[in-house]
Amino acid sequence: MKKVFAAFEGFFGGGKAYEPSIQPQSSPVTVTSFSQPHVLQTRMKEEKLSHGGTVRASMSPVRLDMHHDSVVMYFCPMKDLHILEVIAEGDGASIPAQAKIEGLSVPADFKSGFYELEHIELTSNGTILVKATEKTNWKFIDTALPQ
Repeated sequence: MKKVFAAFEGFFGGGKAYEPSIQPQSSPVTVTSFSQPHVLQTRMKEEKLSHGGTVRASMSPVRLDMHHDSVVMYFCPMKDLHILEVIAEGDGASIPAQAKIEGLSVPADFKSGFYELEHIELTSNGTILVKATEKTNWKFIDTALPQ
């Protein structure tokens, strides 16, 4: 890869080298008011989860789309919430209605479509928190809505 010298640095002497990163950049994932967290809440209730509980899980499918300069995750197509491990039991109270994302990102070359989101941590305490773990993985399903 060629080194590119900063224009003014090289002109005035010294020549500070700028080397573009060869590592692919990633984009953070977010949710919006249109992400339909009530679908995630419903799937959590079906799995007998409650407020205060924390699990490791996989969910499928979720939809990822570019929206302005960010990647937005939508829960609306989600059919399956697979519980892998119970970390903490809930207290039996209602699951919150709002959701937020923490630490999820996708490679810059991702394509919009449907994904299985594998190995996330899911907590329901004040809000539903979908959090990345060291094993979190995005598995592309297809651009057509799964049956």
